Amino acid sequence: MTKPVYPNSFIIGVQKAGTTTLDDWLSQHPQVYCYDSLKDVHLFGLLEKEAIEKKLLQEPSVYKNEPVILQSAVNYIFYPEFLKAIKESDANAKLIVIIRNPVDRAISAYSYFKKMLREKRNIKEALTYEPAEVIPFSKDNNDFTYVEHGLYYRQIKACLDLFDPEQLLVLDYDEMVKQPEMLTKKIFTFLQVDTAFIPDFTPKNITGEVKNLWLQQNLIKQNKLKKFIVKYFVDPWMPRSKRKLMKQKMFEMNTGNKNVSAKEEKKELPEDLKFIKEQLPQYFIEDARQLDALLGTKFSDKWFATVKTAQ
Repeated sequence: MTKPVYPNSFIIGVQKAGTTTLDDWLSQHPQVYCYDSLKDVHLFGLLEKEAIEKKLLQEPSVYKNEPVILQSAVNYIFYPEFLKAIKESDANAKLIVIIRNPVDRAISAYSYFKKMLREKRNIKEALTYEPAEVIPFSKDNNDFTYVEHGLYYRQIKACLDLFDPEQLLVLDYDEMVKQPEMLTKKIFTFLQVDTAFIPDFTPKNITGEVKNLWLQQNLIKQNKLKKFIVKYFVDPWMPRSKRKLMKQKMFEMNTGNKNVSAKEEKKELPEDLKFIKEQLPQYFIEDARQLDALLGTKFSDKWFATVKTAQ
């Protein structure tokens, strides 16, 4: 690209609800240009215009006048100031969010950060706490806010306070798993592109079981020697954008196909698991009811019909 091409469409969340897979599916469409190397990079909300344009210009794939220019970052919806920055960039932007049973989502996120060697706590300690009302941006706040990420009403309400309802498409993770072709047709209709296109529906970024712990540790850890090698020997011939894509591929290769969350659960003490299953819904029931009232959906019945509300 000789000049920066700004995104006009965004996948804005939520964490561990298939956004990486969805980004991959949409990027296959011939009418969609996707910023592959900027997946989960918060262009809007943290960076000044000059830095944004520099990152846009570093994209390795060539823009060919596709009408939809897509950028995805799961935590866009998590921070209202990021949504405001998107609107300042494009008041007519189209936004896509996919939501998942918040209990399953929290457990999957916990298992993922265990796999990434960042989460050190047991599941009970990590998932049962008083959720915060206001969350400043930080890496830990992005990742370890397991309950807050599942409070969808307050996130979507903040989004609709800024954008018209017609600009936001809310999707169901279960439909993604069970009816991917129907889901993508719905998205293509929303984006006003050819709905006859059928992507390769191979899932991406599954929580999965680590195949080689040594490789995983060396992909993740940072030290002075590694930074020196990257700065002076890797950067000159492999830009950061291409390096990020290569690292993502290596993570995928080092992850087993079987989702690990159920297996990880079995490693926890039975009493902890029972406690988690009983306690987690209490955080989300009222929020899900408010979400249904806002959107005219029935997520609360679907997720929590058999759950007894705490007195």
